[in-house]
Amino acid sequence: MNALTNSVQLIGRIGNDVEVKTTTKDTKVCNIRLATNEYSRNTNGEWLETTYWHSLIFWGKLAEKLERTGQKGSRLLLQGSITYSEYTDTNDIKRERTEIKINQFIVLDNRKTPSPEEEFE
Repeated sequence: MNALTNSVQLIGRIGNDVEVKTTTKDTKVCNIRLATNEYSRNTNGEWLETTYWHSLIFWGKLAEKLERTGQKGSRLLLQGSITYSEYTDTNDIKRERTEIKINQFIVLDNRKTPSPEEEFE
Protein backbone atom coordinates (compact mmCIF):
# COMPACT_ATOMS: atom_id res chain seq x y z
CA MET A 1 0.00 0.00 0.00
CA ASN A 2 1.24 3.48 -0.82
CA ALA A 3 1.94 5.91 2.00
CA LEU A 4 -0.92 8.27 2.71
CA THR A 5 -0.11 11.96 2.53
CA ASN A 6 -1.63 15.18 3.77
CA SER A 7 -1.92 17.19 0.56
CA VAL A 8 -4.41 19.86 -0.54
CA GLN A 9 -4.72 21.54 -3.95
CA LEU A 10 -7.13 24.42 -4.46
CA ILE A 11 -8.00 27.11 -6.97
CA GLY A 12 -9.83 30.07 -5.48
CA ARG A 13 -9.91 33.81 -4.91
CA ILE A 14 -8.28 35.78 -2.08
CA GLY A 15 -11.03 37.13 0.14
CA ASN A 16 -9.16 39.80 2.09
CA ASP A 17 -6.29 42.25 1.74
CA VAL A 18 -2.85 40.65 1.86
CA GLU A 19 -1.06 41.76 5.03
CA VAL A 20 2.32 40.28 5.92
CA LYS A 21 3.48 40.42 9.53
CA THR A 22 6.84 39.65 11.10
CA THR A 23 7.17 37.30 14.08
CA THR A 24 9.40 38.02 17.08
CA LYS A 25 11.97 35.71 15.45
CA ASP A 26 11.92 37.93 12.30
CA THR A 27 10.00 35.41 10.16
CA LYS A 28 7.41 36.71 7.70
CA VAL A 29 3.87 35.28 7.98
CA CYS A 30 0.60 35.97 6.17
CA ASN A 31 -2.91 34.68 6.95
CA ILE A 32 -5.62 35.02 4.32
CA ARG A 33 -8.98 33.49 3.49
CA LEU A 34 -9.55 31.79 0.14
CA ALA A 35 -12.98 31.33 -1.44
CA THR A 36 -13.71 28.29 -3.59
CA ASN A 37 -17.01 27.56 -5.33
CA GLU A 38 -18.85 24.32 -5.98
CA TYR A 39 -21.78 24.00 -8.39
CA SER A 40 -24.56 21.42 -8.26
CA ARG A 41 -28.15 21.01 -9.39
CA ASN A 42 -31.08 20.87 -7.01
CA THR A 43 -34.08 18.55 -7.44
CA ASN A 44 -35.67 21.05 -9.87
CA GLY A 45 -32.60 21.01 -12.10
CA GLU A 46 -31.57 24.55 -11.12
CA TRP A 47 -27.88 25.30 -10.60
CA LEU A 48 -26.81 26.11 -7.06
CA GLU A 49 -23.51 27.71 -6.08
CA THR A 50 -21.91 26.98 -2.72
CA THR A 51 -18.93 29.02 -1.54
CA TYR A 52 -16.42 27.49 0.88
CA TRP A 53 -13.93 29.61 2.83
CA HIS A 54 -10.49 28.23 3.67
CA SER A 55 -7.95 29.69 6.12
CA LEU A 56 -4.46 29.77 4.62
CA ILE A 57 -1.08 30.48 6.18
CA PHE A 58 2.02 31.47 4.23
CA TRP A 59 5.46 31.49 5.86
CA GLY A 60 8.79 33.11 4.94
CA LYS A 61 9.50 33.67 1.26
CA LEU A 62 6.01 32.50 0.29
CA ALA A 63 4.49 35.28 2.45
CA GLU A 64 6.81 37.82 0.81
CA LYS A 65 5.91 36.53 -2.68
CA LEU A 66 2.18 36.73 -1.93
CA GLU A 67 2.60 40.31 -0.70
CA ARG A 68 4.33 41.25 -3.99
CA THR A 69 2.04 39.37 -6.39
CA GLY A 70 -1.40 38.89 -4.83
CA GLN A 71 -4.24 41.07 -3.65
CA LYS A 72 -7.87 40.77 -2.65
CA GLY A 73 -9.75 39.09 -5.51
CA SER A 74 -6.66 37.48 -7.09
CA ARG A 75 -7.11 33.89 -8.24
CA LEU A 76 -4.60 31.41 -6.76
CA LEU A 77 -3.59 27.89 -7.61
CA LEU A 78 -2.00 26.45 -4.50
CA GLN A 79 -0.69 23.31 -2.87
CA GLY A 80 -0.34 22.79 0.85
CA SER A 81 -1.19 20.61 3.83
CA ILE A 82 -3.91 20.76 6.48
CA THR A 83 -2.79 21.72 9.97
CA TYR A 84 -4.71 21.66 13.24
CA SER A 85 -3.94 23.65 16.37
CA GLU A 86 -5.52 24.52 19.69
CA TYR A 87 -5.39 27.78 21.61
CA THR A 88 -7.13 29.49 24.52
CA ASP A 89 -8.94 32.72 23.69
CA THR A 90 -9.13 35.87 25.83
CA ASN A 91 -12.19 34.45 27.66
CA ASP A 92 -10.18 31.36 28.65
CA ILE A 93 -12.15 29.14 26.23
CA LYS A 94 -10.25 26.41 24.42
CA ARG A 95 -10.58 26.77 20.63
CA GLU A 96 -9.45 24.73 17.63
CA ARG A 97 -8.13 26.09 14.37
CA THR A 98 -7.82 24.37 10.99
CA GLU A 99 -5.55 25.99 8.40
CA ILE A 100 -3.85 25.07 5.18
CA LYS A 101 -0.10 25.64 5.33
CA ILE A 102 0.94 26.65 1.83
CA ASN A 103 3.93 24.93 0.21
CA GLN A 104 3.69 26.54 -3.23
CA PHE A 105 1.35 28.74 -5.23
CA ILE A 106 0.86 30.61 -8.49
CA VAL A 107 -1.26 33.74 -8.95
CA LEU A 108 -3.39 32.96 -12.01
CA ASP A 109 -4.73 36.41 -12.81
CA ASN A 110 -2.38 38.72 -11.01
CA ARG A 111 -2.73 42.42 -11.45
CA LYS A 112 0.78 42.89 -10.09
CA THR A 113 3.31 41.42 -12.50
CA PRO A 114 5.98 39.20 -10.90
CA SER A 115 9.43 38.74 -12.36
CA PRO A 116 10.06 35.37 -14.10
CA GLU A 117 12.07 34.21 -11.06
CA GLU A 118 9.20 34.99 -8.65
CA GLU A 119 6.59 33.13 -10.70
CA PHE A 120 8.03 29.69 -9.86
CA GLU A 121 9.71 30.21 -6.48
